[in-house]
Amino acid sequence: MSEPAGQDPERLARRVAAQVPCSRAEAERFITGGWVRVDGQVVDRPEARVHSFQQVALDPDASAEPLPPVTLLWHKPAGVALPDGLHLPTALALSWLDAGHRWPADRPGGALPRAQLHRLQPLMPLAMDASGLMVFSQHPAISRRLVEGMADLEQEWLMDLAVDTALPSAEQKQDWLARLNRPQGPQALRLPPLRASWQSDSRLRLALKGWTSANLLRQLQLLALPLEAVRRQRIGRVGMAGLAPGQWRQLGMGERF
Repeated sequence: MSEPAGQDPERLARRVAAQVPCSRAEAERFITGGWVRVDGQVVDRPEARVHSFQQVALDPDASAEPLPPVTLLWHKPAGVALPDGLHLPTALALSWLDAGHRWPADRPGGALPRAQLHRLQPLMPLAMDASGLMVFSQHPAISRRLVEGMADLEQEWLMDLAVDTALPSAEQKQDWLARLNRPQGPQALRLPPLRASWQSDSRLRLALKGWTSANLLRQLQLLALPLEAVRRQRIGRVGMAGLAPGQWRQLGMGERF
């Protein structure tokens, strides 16, 4: 099919506003909320162009109320770099936090509306070589909690020995614990002490407060420990649970950092 002569595709927000009818602002909220389908497919971009012959439908349960802010937990894979900037670029959010990467146990499942993937703030970000729990949030109170309260939030880190490393002797294990519990360098001496323990013969556990991932990785390099992986498992009372690398879920209603 083609447009009638002299008629161009129109902006989706304009079409919805005329069809409902409603204001243009309400139409945009319907669209960004994921309530509008074009030929059966959800379209969440108000600027999308639609032809006169295309079917535009509004969900019967649609609401023009602004969507609530979200907080998302992501298992960042090692080797993935977070871009500089206060907010995660929307294009990256759409790629990393899509329906295919959502934790299967997260309910409801599926993709989030585009509006809830816009202006997500990365909180307590991880360095490129670190993996584990990352937090993205639109919620000002949670942003304040993780930025201003970082020094009071305990983080749990797990560190796996390199696969080609022989299992340490009891003497080596005690030596590594002593070295971890005595940070080196002037910057590390100004930070709260680390608390290290062995979780198994090939895995160390660290509990710490006030350390960034960059601080920690720098300290591990100074100590020259033969590590294969460095992973953050928990921030405050919120853990990664069963998230596989690259998977994400929403912060639960009853979860508090």
